[in-house]
Amino acid sequence: MKYKWILLIIFCLAVFARVYRLDVSSHFEFDESRDLVNMHQIWVEKKITLVGPISEDRGHAYSSLTYYMLLPFAVLFNFDPIGPAAGAVFWGLVTAGMLTWVLAKINSKWLIPAAIISAIWVPLVITSRWAWNPNLLMFWFLAGIILEQKPQWGFKLAAGVAFGLMIHHHYLAIVPVGLWILWKRNLFTAAGAGLALLPFLIFDLRHPPGIFIMRMIQYNQGPLSQNPLHLIQQIPGVFTYFFDYVFRLRFLTIIGGSVIVFLGIWDLITKSRARMWLLLWAGSVLPIVFYNNNVQYVLPALPGFIIWVFFARKGKGIILGKLLSALIITGSILTVANTWHEADWEGNLQLDRGGTQIIAEQIKTQKLVNPNLAVLGSPDIFTNGNKFRNLLLVENIKVKPYEEYFSSDNLFVVTKADIKALRLDPAAEMMYFRNGPVKGVWNIPETDWKVVQFNRY
Repeated sequence: MKYKWILLIIFCLAVFARVYRLDVSSHFEFDESRDLVNMHQIWVEKKITLVGPISEDRGHAYSSLTYYMLLPFAVLFNFDPIGPAAGAVFWGLVTAGMLTWVLAKINSKWLIPAAIISAIWVPLVITSRWAWNPNLLMFWFLAGIILEQKPQWGFKLAAGVAFGLMIHHHYLAIVPVGLWILWKRNLFTAAGAGLALLPFLIFDLRHPPGIFIMRMIQYNQGPLSQNPLHLIQQIPGVFTYFFDYVFRLRFLTIIGGSVIVFLGIWDLITKSRARMWLLLWAGSVLPIVFYNNNVQYVLPALPGFIIWVFFARKGKGIILGKLLSALIITGSILTVANTWHEADWEGNLQLDRGGTQIIAEQIKTQKLVNPNLAVLGSPDIFTNGNKFRNLLLVENIKVKPYEEYFSSDNLFVVTKADIKALRLDPAAEMMYFRNGPVKGVWNIPETDWKVVQFNRY
């Protein structure tokens, strides 16, 4: 191949961008720790389940597809927090390879820019370092695109299944899937998508009122969704949020947003074949007006957007497309390093692993019966320490619920503060332990955090 050495270097860059400092900057909080517990339960009990991640407010459930995609890596790393993150890296690299293939297929002259964007585009790097349910949906969209290239009905059916599996990762993916089916009007693709969603329907019918379909419709819609005028007013803000996520820097968003408008108008006026991709990604952004501006809502629009940018055009369309790709690459080069330096309380797996090991060892050694834990005197906003509770469950160790500090005899505090500051902390978690004796203080290796054990008496 003409560019094989260049592509090899870009592939190495893609790997580096995804694994560098992964152990100290892979987002790991309640959702991810809960998922690790659930994967451990699936592995131990050998029980296949359709129900996967459930939102923290218990208001919405997703399928368990993410669990099965990440489970081999969790097992390989003995259910250490790094396991699912390694799985995210693997699927992220596969997705990057698939995106390069798709972009080169639609515009063979832009192979190298396609490979560079697939390697370092920050939205792709983030989703490749974070074992989170919505982050895997781009893989299935690209798989569907690739399968769709084959004319045989079996490939069309398989493509539909892949598109349907997008919705397993996030319900808002139903928008690009629905638009794709309306665009292609292929019965087998539609049947495949329906087949992928059939488990949701069966589960809901067997467990009324259901946790998939109805919750999918009702979830996270605020009072704004009832006001049509306010929805219209939200549209500029929603697209600005999307462009910020794509270009990463506000000045690039301003430039890129203007270029997008010109290119979109150019596609519509010239009736370019790319206009269908414009409608697909823009149509996937619009429904965000019903929700909050959160990352998971923009993910379904990303693959359609980048394919639209790279679509082969003529005349001024080529210049505008090249300019957009250059802006995307520039934004990623300038900001990709930010993905390697997440706040330690959110993404330091050494902290999570080390703190859990200390607490587990002390509970076993001291044969504690009613221990509890908290995270105080630190930047961590989640003082109940749910991720540490979940990691202890993986070790088959249970602590008292955070609502029951009043009936606990021991309190392990994960903290950056000293003992004096903890005793003066007005947090309710310290109410029954503020004047109690300190059993021990243990520094968490490779961090500036420690674990302090307070006894009640």
